[in-house]
Amino acid sequence: MRSSLLVAIATASISGQHNSNMAAALSTISKSSSTSRIRNSSTLLPFPLLESSTVEKEQISLPGSSDSNNNLSPFLQEMVDEQRELQMNVGKAMDTLRKDYPYILKRAPDYSIYHENISLQASDGQIQLSKLTSYKKALGLVRSALSLVYDPDKSIIQSRMVYDPTRTELRVSYNAMLVPKIMGVTGRTVHVDGISVYSFDLSASRDREGNKNEGAGKIREHRIEKLLVNGAAMQPPYFSNFGLEALVGQRSGALVGAGAWSFEQ
Repeated sequence: MRSSLLVAIATASISGQHNSNMAAALSTISKSSSTSRIRNSSTLLPFPLLESSTVEKEQISLPGSSDSNNNLSPFLQEMVDEQRELQMNVGKAMDTLRKDYPYILKRAPDYSIYHENISLQASDGQIQLSKLTSYKKALGLVRSALSLVYDPDKSIIQSRMVYDPTRTELRVSYNAMLVPKIMGVTGRTVHVDGISVYSFDLSASRDREGNKNEGAGKIREHRIEKLLVNGAAMQPPYFSNFGLEALVGQRSGALVGAGAWSFEQ
């Protein structure tokens, strides 16, 4: 009987220890599973989502680029090409005028930027001419007459220009200090201030048959808005404002005493 009791006590002890070990093991597994769940749940935190939701860079096609051109209709593509060519012609005209103005008393300007039917007008209506041939003659006459009295090497001409894309006009403000070759002829240095506005031909660069329009994008009109000599508005006869009347006299014919210039070709 006593032996049976001892066996029962031993069995109970072993069972209790086993249950305790099982409980400990279950607790360890539970903790490990909880830790695993916590670790796995860390992948659901917003940090990876934030990284994956970062805005990707987009390639934006500008008007006139190859990508955008592929998506344009023929009509819009033609408009884009026309605008690009106009901008190129305006840029060429600005570069050419910037180079020509300082040396206008020394050499003829580059006439490649001018339209064959260019017109020259003054705000007072006293100067009116048309055609490129007449334009060349007028500028050549002014350059030759002024070089008789004023020293091109000592004279200084400065200019600045602003392009107005809404009106397609190039506005050039200039001032010149004309130094006479002989001080006794004109008596003093002459200061000239003026504003010239250049307008461009906006016709299509090609006609309906595909032929190139040589005048497209070139300067079609030269308008003199202001012309002051020593602070006073220039009045006809124009050469007398520069002291040329006494020097040239009748040699320049009617142009010396003429009020308006009008050349037609």
